[in-house]
Amino acid sequence: MSFNQIIGQDLAKTILKNALVQQRLSHAYLFVGEEGLGKDSAAFEFTKAINCQENDNDSCNHCISCRKANNKNHPDVKEIYPDGAFIKIDQIRKLQQEILYKPYESKKKVYIIHQADKMNTQAANSLLKTLEEPPSYAIIILITNNLNKLLPTIISRCQLIRFQLVSDEVIKDSLIKDYNLSEEEAILFTTLAEGRYRFALEWVENIDKVEERKEILKIANSLKDLTRIESFEFVQKLLDERDKINLILNIILTWYRDLLMVKLGQNESLINIDYHDKLRDEAKEWRLEGIEGIISLIEDTNNVINNLNVNLQLALEVLFLRLNKLRRKNYARSNRSYI
Repeated sequence: MSFNQIIGQDLAKTILKNALVQQRLSHAYLFVGEEGLGKDSAAFEFTKAINCQENDNDSCNHCISCRKANNKNHPDVKEIYPDGAFIKIDQIRKLQQEILYKPYESKKKVYIIHQADKMNTQAANSLLKTLEEPPSYAIIILITNNLNKLLPTIISRCQLIRFQLVSDEVIKDSLIKDYNLSEEEAILFTTLAEGRYRFALEWVENIDKVEERKEILKIANSLKDLTRIESFEFVQKLLDERDKINLILNIILTWYRDLLMVKLGQNESLINIDYHDKLRDEAKEWRLEGIEGIISLIEDTNNVINNLNVNLQLALEVLFLRLNKLRRKNYARSNRSYI
């Protein structure tokens, strides 16, 4: 892989390539943007390009340095991930010990810190000391989806590289070209991805996920029929697959967002475009404020459950009880008109 194979992100790639060509590399970079935009891939390709022995603005994937990086055995490239819920101070201390030694065989020693916002307080404060006085041969790349969770003092010592949502046209064309999809399939997966190319690939490469989406949309459409007991049973199913909770809630959210779009007459903005007829029929049965209420509840819960200290079961039980109550209250009969 190389910079050219990262879809979209032209501005970010241009900034990084110019830094390479001009040999004006910062001691620290902060790659910022929503999940699924290619930050991790770009950081890795940038790291390879920094030490590439053949090219001056991209990785060649042929030289010894690039091959070692691709094989994850480059002595001058280190990647740090959260250990459990956090990046801990011991991980940063190890970085600080290693960074004292010059590169073994490359121009630069590069550290990539994934999910940098997961550093606990001690780790963040410790890293700050290194960012204040970094060795000339070292580069640290921090990656985050949540800029607001990083210390302002860390942010101020890094060059920000912002990653933006990719246009639907770019994603669609790439899917058709690289994965031989039909126009209809490419449009569906592009719409579901909402500007995040990696998400589009996950839909393309995971048939189980496509089938799972169908089941989740059935659930989204049946919330009004769930009893209190059935709501608790559904929460338990979610807890049994807690790694999929965000996915499930986000897919349910797309259903109600689409209902809102249909209600507002904005059919061209639908995400679940393959369910257009079903959405059109159900939208007739809804009050506008009912749809908006459900969207707010799901969004609020999504924000809450990303807090590591939250009682997940309680948060989900409260969500589905409120959804059930709100949907029953606002679900309009088909022979009545609400707008």
